[in-house]
Amino acid sequence: MPGKVVILEPPAETLAVRLYLPLLAGMALTFRKFVANVLSRKARPTIEYPEERRGYSDRFRGRHILKTREDGTLKCVACYMCATACPADCIHIEAGEHPNLAYEKYPTVFEIDLLRCVMCGFCVDACPKDAIWMTRDYELSYFSRKDAVYGIPELTEKPSDTAPDGPGYGYRPYYGESPARKAGQFEPSGLAVLPMTLARNAAINRMPPPPPKPPAPAPAPAKPA
Repeated sequence: MPGKVVILEPPAETLAVRLYLPLLAGMALTFRKFVANVLSRKARPTIEYPEERRGYSDRFRGRHILKTREDGTLKCVACYMCATACPADCIHIEAGEHPNLAYEKYPTVFEIDLLRCVMCGFCVDACPKDAIWMTRDYELSYFSRKDAVYGIPELTEKPSDTAPDGPGYGYRPYYGESPARKAGQFEPSGLAVLPMTLARNAAINRMPPPPPKPPAPAPAPAKPA
């Protein structure tokens, strides 16, 4: 037998509800915020862009740059590690023989499609030569897809990237200067490893070894003929 259906009647409307007086509470809150924002600049939660800019972390993942050696050549050796690690398949590299035999290969073409890039930083982590970093530059706008494909001229690090009014360095595998570089000693990267990386490696070393495999059963004795 079906249960009894209970019909709930709406509450009776009061005079204040019929006159929309509860809306005045919301309007009063809006008016208070408006007056506070007009009289006090500190009370404004809005950043007046572009006059004001939000400060981002040193690990912000923005526009990519290619690092150079002291002689001005690119550190990249066209090993394709970044293109292989890229989950968006947005990096295109073509390799060529470097005129300096000490450097072996170099990229004749290095392009990143920033419309496909997901800013994950995997290319930075995969690079064995510390050749690709990310900046805190987030002001990226284009009129066509062709403009969003950055090549070597656009990706090569420029003085404006590290200028006081520039975006500055963002996500990269090393932060700060290493003691070896301060002492004038040669070091391939020249920088200190992230504490996060050290902690991760220590955690891997503390992992228990895998359990030993059980011994194989002995073969059954042969039956006499």
